[in-house]
Amino acid sequence: MSPPPGAVEHQRQRAELSRATGRAARTLWAQADPEDLERSWLALLARVIALVTAGQLTAARQAQPWLQRTLPGELAQGEIQPERLAGVSGDGRDLAGLLMEPVYVTLNRISRGFTQALSIASGAAFLEMLARTLVADIGRAADLVGMIARPGITSYVRVVELPACARCILLAGREYGLSAGFERHPQCDCTMAPVTRTYRPEPVDAMDVFRQMNPAQQHKAFGAAAVKAIGDGADIAQVVNARRGMTTATRYGREVQVTTEGITRRGIAGSRRAKFERRPGNRYSTAKAPRLMPEEIYRLADDREHAIRLLRRNGYIV
Repeated sequence: MSPPPGAVEHQRQRAELSRATGRAARTLWAQADPEDLERSWLALLARVIALVTAGQLTAARQAQPWLQRTLPGELAQGEIQPERLAGVSGDGRDLAGLLMEPVYVTLNRISRGFTQALSIASGAAFLEMLARTLVADIGRAADLVGMIARPGITSYVRVVELPACARCILLAGREYGLSAGFERHPQCDCTMAPVTRTYRPEPVDAMDVFRQMNPAQQHKAFGAAAVKAIGDGADIAQVVNARRGMTTATRYGREVQVTTEGITRRGIAGSRRAKFERRPGNRYSTAKAPRLMPEEIYRLADDREHAIRLLRRNGYIV
C-alpha cells in the first residue's frame, strides 16, 4: 500500500525544492569572510532572504495546482495567496533575524574553543537546515490553507516517503483534523494528503513504510537492535517511543540501557510489573523494575526465545 501518487510526487517536488534552497544558501555562506563573519554576512543577508523567500513562494504556489489535480471537483471558497505566506517563518517570525542565527552558532563554537574551520562548517550546516525548514514549513502552510478553503475536505493524512526518520515513519498514514498542527522536525520533508467524505487515500501505516525499506535504510532510521526487535514481533511504536526516555541505570551489577517511557500503570510495560513506587517530582507511580531498551535485551538474552520473553515482559511485544 502507498499514498496517492499525486501526493507522493507533491512531496518529492517539495523536498527537492527545500534541498535546493538549502544548498544555494550554503553557497552564499561560503562567500562570507571568516575573519569578519558578522559584517560580511550582513552584506550578503539581503540575497539570502531573497533566496529563501523565492523558495517559499515557489513552495506555496505548488499547493493550488496540486489540490486541483487531486480533487478536481472540490471548489475553493478562496484562492491561496502565496505572496502573503512567503517572507516569514512558519510561526510568523522575521527572516532577517532567523538567518543571522548561523553567524551566532559559528561565533559561539569559536568562543568555546573549536577551530575556525569546524565552526564555519557548523554554521553552514545550521544555515542549510534552516533554509530547508523555512521552505518546507511555508509549503505545508499553503497546503493546509488550500484544504481549509475547500469545505469538502474534512481532514488530512500524513504522507511519509523515504528517506525519513523513525519518528516520522511512526506517524505515516495517521489522520488529523484541519485544525491540528503538523508535527515536524528541522528538515522534515513530510507532507499531507486531503480526505473528503467521498475521497480517502489508500491507508498506509508505519509497518508498510518499514517493509518498503532495505536493511541499510532500516538500520539507519531505527538502529540494529530496534530492527531486530521489530523482526522478532515487537510493536514498532513501542520500540520508537522507548527512545524518548532512554537513559542508563545500575542494575545486575553494571550499567544498563533503560527507558522511562511506558512504565506507569497505564503503560504496556508498566502493566506487566508487580511493584510500583512514587519518586520525588513524579506525578504518577512508576514500576520499580527498569524497562530495558531493546539493545540491552539482546545483550542479556541467551537466545532468541529468551529475547522474545524479555521483549514481551518489557512491553515491546504487545
